Amino acid sequence: MKVRSGYTVVISLLTALVLLVSACKHSSNSEEATNQPAPKPAASVPNIKVTPPVQAKAASPKPGPNANKKPDNEAFGKGKATVHLKGSTHDRSFWAEQLDVDNSGNPVLVDEAWDNQNKILYISNDRNFTCGNGQMATGSTLMAVYGKGNLRKRPAGSGWWVSELNEGDCGVPRGALYGCRFDAAGNNSDCGGATLQSEVDDVVIVPLPQSGATQGNAPGQATPNTGSTPSPSGTGSNQ
Repeated sequence: MKVRSGYTVVISLLTALVLLVSACKHSSNSEEATNQPAPKPAASVPNIKVTPPVQAKAASPKPGPNANKKPDNEAFGKGKATVHLKGSTHDRSFWAEQLDVDNSGNPVLVDEAWDNQNKILYISNDRNFTCGNGQMATGSTLMAVYGKGNLRKRPAGSGWWVSELNEGDCGVPRGALYGCRFDAAGNNSDCGGATLQSEVDDVVIVPLPQSGATQGNAPGQATPNTGSTPSPSGTGSNQ
């Protein structure tokens, strides 16, 4: 009986030791997992789309009854989201008015410019938006909508938009312009890093890495807006 009792004690001690070692390993693994940095969110573009009120304004580009006329200025926009209009002062108009730019049913104050020579409506404002990766961000946004008879021969109601993001906003690797093209039905495409081309009333889009299917992006590397003008061959598909 004494031998069996001693054997039982030894087994109990060994079992306790195994459980202690297992608990220490589990605690160590949990601590390592806690100390690991959180994964960075995938880079994405803002969830911005052209709205029916915006397309309707481009189809009939004139100030509304409560619009405030603004002085002529060749530059239009804010920060990097700025375009330079061509033509004489007789061929362009500037005003500010309330317009529903996010399809919320709540109009907000925006600046507008109509380029009558090239038949393009530009809309500029600071916006709060969600990103494709679920984050929230704010940025100066410039939208261009091609009107009827535009010199670029693009479908009326189609166009592009860009937003200026800070580094880390929407998971982007650097502060720059990001945006999309959109077709006449308002569907975004060719989203990614953006560079404005004022001289041809267009934008160059370079797809983002790890892009989501909802944005229609392809794998690639985003290029920030450095002020240089890339070759038009880098514009991707045209609308």
